[in-house]
Amino acid sequence: MAEVSGSGRLTTHGVAEFGLGETTGDQVAGPTCLVLGNFDGVHIGHQAILAAAALEAGRTRAELTAITFEPHPRTVIEPGRSLPLLSPFELKRRLLVESGVDRLWVIPFDERVRRMSPDTFMDRLRDRLRIETMVVGPTFSIGKGAEGRLDFLREYASRGGFSVGLVDALLWEGEAVSSSAIRSRLAEGALGAVGAMLGRPFQVLGVVVHGDGMGRQLGFPTANLELPSLQALPPDGVYVMELELATGERLQAVGSLGTRPHFGGQERRFEVHCLEDPGDLYGEMVRVSVLRLLRPQEKFASDHALVERMTRDVELAAAHFAQPLT
Repeated sequence: MAEVSGSGRLTTHGVAEFGLGETTGDQVAGPTCLVLGNFDGVHIGHQAILAAAALEAGRTRAELTAITFEPHPRTVIEPGRSLPLLSPFELKRRLLVESGVDRLWVIPFDERVRRMSPDTFMDRLRDRLRIETMVVGPTFSIGKGAEGRLDFLREYASRGGFSVGLVDALLWEGEAVSSSAIRSRLAEGALGAVGAMLGRPFQVLGVVVHGDGMGRQLGFPTANLELPSLQALPPDGVYVMELELATGERLQAVGSLGTRPHFGGQERRFEVHCLEDPGDLYGEMVRVSVLRLLRPQEKFASDHALVERMTRDVELAAAHFAQPLT
């Protein structure tokens, strides 16, 4: 088990942020309210569990601890299968921090963890944590073959002297909110459904890298994002976007996702053009919200026709942001 723990540096969110390192085996002092899961997307179902846990932690004066896994267990259980993630680790870490967790632990998921019995898994957790409460959802499972479900946890908790809080599943238009459901809607390009189930617009986190400069040559310089290899993405197209800098400043933008068929591209790229000059962003990690599809990618008759269309894209993006909030 590895712990996001050690330096004691406080983030802007007032949460101790720590570097990954091997655990020492010493028990963490103080009572703990624990949440555990993959938390891919940190969607509204996850947020409901975290909110309930935060209330319980406040009531019992416990520390809210979130435990997650890296890599996603399904990539180990089903080797060779590519699982697109709504929130690869760094984005998930940020979202959990923003949700109010006091401590984040990461368990490296491997064959040893996969084969661990539910009892052994919980014993290992209690070796490290003074668990007062666990807050879970109805699909909770741990241990070999996902054998440790809610009934097991309740029985184990009665032996271990801690309580279990259950948060019911959330529904959206009659469908249970889940990471897999959101991935399916994202692949379809249903950004409204995705945003409703995430509780925020779909977002990616990436580092700005150098591109080939074609956008700048056409008068529309872009920030080219390098994304995690397993990042889930909507269909190719041109989108209204919002780019958030490390400072928290948010910039209105229009972006392109795809192979750039006008230039005969083969590699899928994620490029963002800010409506105002953002300055030098090379090497900076930025968060981008994908807000609305403007059009599919296409090949134009000439560069002049492409520029005319890009000018219109910028106008439409500006009009989107000018709309009063309702």
